[in-house]
Amino acid sequence: MRELVKYLLGIVIILTIIYTIFISYNVFVFINSDDSDLKIESYSKEVELLAVERASLEELFNDANLQESSNDININYDGTPISWVLKLEKDLIDIPVEEFKNELLKNSFISINNDEYILIGPYIDKSQLELAKQYLQERFDQELGTIERWKI
Repeated sequence: MRELVKYLLGIVIILTIIYTIFISYNVFVFINSDDSDLKIESYSKEVELLAVERASLEELFNDANLQESSNDININYDGTPISWVLKLEKDLIDIPVEEFKNELLKNSFISINNDEYILIGPYIDKSQLELAKQYLQERFDQELGTIERWKI
């Protein structure tokens, strides 16, 4: 029985030494990492940036804006919503059409290639097309396209 207690104590001592080495190694790795250099100031700046971003998103997606945008939705005679597109002439675009469509898609705008036009949309909410017009104004420094009712 005494030998069994000795062996158990020996195992506990060996496990304690192994655990101490494991903890020491992890502390060493942490001290040499970038996480150990964090300061309260940098953390507070990061929290402030996240708070500002959250506030802007809350302002963008508040109940009043959603209600206002749903007021712009009109219904056809058969109960389906009216869709709108932004109609652009291909001649006014200074880059190849496929590259332009990819650029629109990267900026979350759907586009359809027509014979002589590129149609951005269709969207039920006209405010999406106002965002597209604003993007095109910034991109080409001129107002392009007109918002029209989409007819298939």
